[in-house]
Amino acid sequence: MSDQEWETDEDRMMYKLMVHKKFIGWVIDRLESEGISARRTTGMDRKGDILLINEEDVPRVQEIVRQIQNKYNS
Repeated sequence: MSDQEWETDEDRMMYKLMVHKKFIGWVIDRLESEGISARRTTGMDRKGDILLINEEDVPRVQEIVRQIQNKYNS
């Protein structure tokens, strides 16, 4: 995250939401580059932020997400 000092709590919250929004878009682009159809959910879906079009893609998506987590959380 950023070491930035926030003028307000709302500024910090807006920053976190923007980072999240861009990250979800980046993940969807990555999935599409792997030939996996996905789209962003709406309505605060409790099941998540990304809808996979084909259920058979789930294992591959899980592997891609693990790769992303290992790369950026190590």
